[in-house]
Amino acid sequence: MLQTITIDYVKEALDQFNRGQKYLYNTLTTTIKENQTNDNWLIQLLNELRDNVDLFENMNEQFLDFLQLQIHWTKQSKVVLDTFGIFQITLISSNTKHAQRYLSFIFTLFAISENSTNYLPIHDFAHETLQQLVLIVPLSLTLLCPTAEQHFPFMTKDINIQVIYIKNLLRSLSYLSIQRSRYLEIILSKLIRIDVHASRQDILHAEKINIENELVFSLEQLNTNDNNEMKHDHADKLDCLMFVLFEYITNISIDNGIINYQQTKLLFKDLLNVFNKILLPTHDSSHIQFLIFYICSFHTDFSDEFMNNCWKTFISPSVSMTFRQAAISYLCSLIARAKYITTRSVLTITQLMVEWLHAYVSTTEKTSGNANPNRHLPFYAICQAVLYIFIYRHHEIARLPDGIEIVSNWRLNHIIVSELNPLKYCLPAVTLRFAQLARNYQIVFCYSIIETNNRYSLPESSFTTNGHYNDNSPIIPSNILYSYFPFDPYVLKRSSIFIRSIYNDYRDENEDITTTTTKDSEDHSEQNIDDCDDVLTSMMMSTTPGSFESTDQMSSLSTSLKNSRNPPSILPFGRSPGFRNI
Repeated sequence: MLQTITIDYVKEALDQFNRGQKYLYNTLTTTIKENQTNDNWLIQLLNELRDNVDLFENMNEQFLDFLQLQIHWTKQSKVVLDTFGIFQITLISSNTKHAQRYLSFIFTLFAISENSTNYLPIHDFAHETLQQLVLIVPLSLTLLCPTAEQHFPFMTKDINIQVIYIKNLLRSLSYLSIQRSRYLEIILSKLIRIDVHASRQDILHAEKINIENELVFSLEQLNTNDNNEMKHDHADKLDCLMFVLFEYITNISIDNGIINYQQTKLLFKDLLNVFNKILLPTHDSSHIQFLIFYICSFHTDFSDEFMNNCWKTFISPSVSMTFRQAAISYLCSLIARAKYITTRSVLTITQLMVEWLHAYVSTTEKTSGNANPNRHLPFYAICQAVLYIFIYRHHEIARLPDGIEIVSNWRLNHIIVSELNPLKYCLPAVTLRFAQLARNYQIVFCYSIIETNNRYSLPESSFTTNGHYNDNSPIIPSNILYSYFPFDPYVLKRSSIFIRSIYNDYRDENEDITTTTTKDSEDHSEQNIDDCDDVLTSMMMSTTPGSFESTDQMSSLSTSLKNSRNPPSILPFGRSPGFRNI
């Protein structure tokens, strides 16, 4: 074994390797690997290489790869790491083509798990050299995001690797703030892949199965389990990663218990851009959007801007119909679920929606009789949004001295009895709950229209073979309305601590409403529906009404409601109206 390696020996070994003679090069690499635990020896070698970086001007890149990949850098001391960093910075300063290789090496270090020994010094070293690199080679900033995305751990990787990688990406934003919007886009685009593989139904089903399985164990064994651990694998990973992001938002936004408005505003702008680019076009995400929900709670300016963003998206004629419906879904779900939105703001925003509905009805009522309902999907979406908001916020509205009077002035009856017949295409559970509340508050009477709609069977010809409706069909089934409530209950355990205090859970209306009506023969058909006014409490969270197994379930909803005499009295987990039982 060679005790010392001179630069002349390294040059000769590399020269022979380039001529096809590998013996001396193999001896060199073997010697380095055997002596990598000798700090003084390795430091001397790195200093020699630093003084002769011209060796790597146009060749010998395989030796650089060997140094980065074959030496166990996690086992090196800080002195060795610093020496290697100086060598790399000197090398890149002489020729910037080596920047890409070294960036890949740094982002590889970001993914070293906390379970590894010496992980803190290696992460500190990575951040220090990355900070030096972007100062020396400003053009390397253009390589950061592609490299960060390339080395992002796949969703099936160990949770510790994913958590530490995201923590290091967020840590790097302290000196790479200009990259924050792009970094957040990369992180959320990766997390949303996990999110769509962990729907609320799947998560709750896994929790239910786990509880049933644990019943066979003793109480002592049961108490040893981690109560915060999610039994759904993807949900457990998403929970840990969401906790990291919530912590990052909190650390940026709150300084010594006081909200830093300017810093929070900049972060909100970045998240809003990511929302428009990543979240809004994504169907069926369950939890990622709560990052926006959380940051909006810090100041009314943020919630107002987010709602204004959704409203502008909805009313824009250049936006596709799907995105318009998704925007109004986010808007109504936020208003219904966010405790930090005041009742006056709820009335103001809903008033804007109602005015839009009246304007739409006035321009289409003369030609809507035989029109294709598919062309009016935005109208039905916003009409359902108004009903949905009232269902959740009617308590607060009723407490205002003029709350119910304001709602009465909306003239909802003019919209409901229009030729467009919105109650026919809204979710039946939402329609029935609103009908009860509207009757109790004497706002509008809906039961006769509901019964009339239930008498008609919708043709199956509206469906295509893949389960979607045909735009050329004369009518659409009632459950085809895109009904996605993105801020339905947050079911991840660890990270839910950031959401609980600002989240409006669904309450059992039957405990709060004591208004009774006189029974007579003319109200017999209404009473059949009243017997199951708490139909919402028998519904289970889902992504959209399209998750029903068949259209026959929807067409026979009225009959099933009339036959149900013992509906559940509570709504588990505060779930939204409009979703069937599991």
